[in-house]
Amino acid sequence: MECLPVPLEAVLSTEELLRRPARKPDYEALSGALIRLAKSLATSPDGVLQEVVQTALELSSAHSAGMSLLEEENGRMIFRWHGVAGQYAPHLWGITPREFSPCGTVLDTDAVQLMSGLDRHFTYFSGVEPSIVEALLIPFHVSGVAVGAIWVISHDLTRQFDAEDARVIQALGEFASAAYQVLSQALVLKSIFATIPDPLLVLDGALRVQTASRSFYETFQSKPDATEGHFFHRLQEGAWDVPELRKLLENILPNRGTFENLALTVDLPPLGRRTVLLNARTLQPEKTPAGRILLTIKDVTGRSVREAESPIGLELPEIVAARPDFEEIVGSGKAMNRVLGLVEVVAPTNATVLILGETGTGKELIARAVHKLSPRRNAPFITLNCAAIPTGLLESELFGYEKGAFTGALGQKIGRFEMANRGTLFLDEVGDIPLELQPKLLRALQEKSFERLGGTRTIPIDVRLVAATNRDLRQMMRDKLFRGDLFYRLLVFPIVTPPLRERPEEIPALTWHFTRKYAAELNRTIDSIPAETMKALMSWPWPGNVRELENFIERSVILSRGSELRAPLSELEVEAPRAAGLTSIERVERDHILRIFRETGGVVSSTATRLGIPRAGLNAKMKKLGISRKDL
Repeated sequence: MECLPVPLEAVLSTEELLRRPARKPDYEALSGALIRLAKSLATSPDGVLQEVVQTALELSSAHSAGMSLLEEENGRMIFRWHGVAGQYAPHLWGITPREFSPCGTVLDTDAVQLMSGLDRHFTYFSGVEPSIVEALLIPFHVSGVAVGAIWVISHDLTRQFDAEDARVIQALGEFASAAYQVLSQALVLKSIFATIPDPLLVLDGALRVQTASRSFYETFQSKPDATEGHFFHRLQEGAWDVPELRKLLENILPNRGTFENLALTVDLPPLGRRTVLLNARTLQPEKTPAGRILLTIKDVTGRSVREAESPIGLELPEIVAARPDFEEIVGSGKAMNRVLGLVEVVAPTNATVLILGETGTGKELIARAVHKLSPRRNAPFITLNCAAIPTGLLESELFGYEKGAFTGALGQKIGRFEMANRGTLFLDEVGDIPLELQPKLLRALQEKSFERLGGTRTIPIDVRLVAATNRDLRQMMRDKLFRGDLFYRLLVFPIVTPPLRERPEEIPALTWHFTRKYAAELNRTIDSIPAETMKALMSWPWPGNVRELENFIERSVILSRGSELRAPLSELEVEAPRAAGLTSIERVERDHILRIFRETGGVVSSTATRLGIPRAGLNAKMKKLGISRKDL
């Protein structure tokens, strides 16, 4: 006898999700996972959705996990399983219908759903092994619209999901949404280039191959796995590593230039010696997702070069996206390129970005780059240093106030959230927001609305938030100084700015940049830096990072009288004993305490209050970290 399906309400257990005791949040595991995913997105984006699913499986201790996205196939709407992990891994790329499906219910309600024994309603699951005892499904949004679901499954009664699992999967879903929007755009671009009949490569600013046309692989007998993601000059055993060509390509993006009909003779394994004609140009800003170089290569072996000459005439279909603009950021080492790659990925989305890093590592520059590359680039970019505003005034700075809200409120004031409407709000030192103000910030971010201080009218806002901090928010949560739910809300897409000591190869470029900058301001000409000076600069750990280096170079330019930079290297030797023996965390702590000291005018009691430690504890820390009055 055929078993009739039960009503949908019989399998929905979402209210039970909220009644169950929630497990203790593991903020460290989630934040570590998001940081790993962000790094993976920069280095191997094609596999990031599967990695998100694997992370969901591990963080929720589920038996299976997956991601289902809405697609059209043969005139009907379906969900395709784009990522699957755990016991259901063999079902990767499987499909379920849009209508009469668990994910369809999630889209219809646009809400988290917990289902128990869902095969009793969706009877086609009854034949799937292992059976589904419980499923937790989270809506997956793209541009604010639910287009799929991330789900975790238990196959027996040993695992029951709770509200904490829902929060974890939602955090992963927000990250995956940001990644998916950029990946889908890149896939469109890739599919266009693949069909172009001419041998063609698309290179990024580091001359790494982003994609190639099918004709390139056929003409030069190369393979995608040996081409895409590799540097152009290293392709085919370094055959394309021609200094003249490399120099021309490196100047394309900075100068938005082109070159045409460059004739070269190269030895290409396995083809042998070939004569080629190369043309290059930048892709038009509105037609490229990330500042790319379009390079065509025509094999003209056996023909006269003049006979084969032809300018680039390729016009690409319209692809709306932003051109990267990193003019303010100096540095092209591996660590910085990784950061800029993440900026390119997240900028076109509306995802919240949390920039983590020590003082002086250029977090605000990264925030500005995110804004410049986003669709909001022509709207306001509003900044607020949360540590520089007295605690009592921070709420009114963020949300504004109405006339008469407090003594001295003689008129209405617009807050930073309102100023940033339709643009980007950058909250620097977000870890310094007082605990009592954090719920209101969280509500504004979640509800996309707020009330001015002393007001009753709810004001809707459309703001993209970028936050930054040099503090350890995870430790602050353990110390009950930062709310876990706000941390979740901020940590959608983390970017870690590396300290200068981890990228010493960039010190020469930074030194020359700051030297030219301040020499121009002082109307001086400095055209040489002694080798011993550069060696000393590269050897110093720079606890204050790029900001400390910049200040040091400015001072050096002021002291220089000729055409050679005369840096006061003795100052570094004086600082060395105090910094020697300190761990990187202690150096960060030392810089943070000094900053708070300077903001409070050197008042120990006020500094201790701001830091949340007893005055005696602050004195002990000052002694341990080598902080004296002359440092203030």
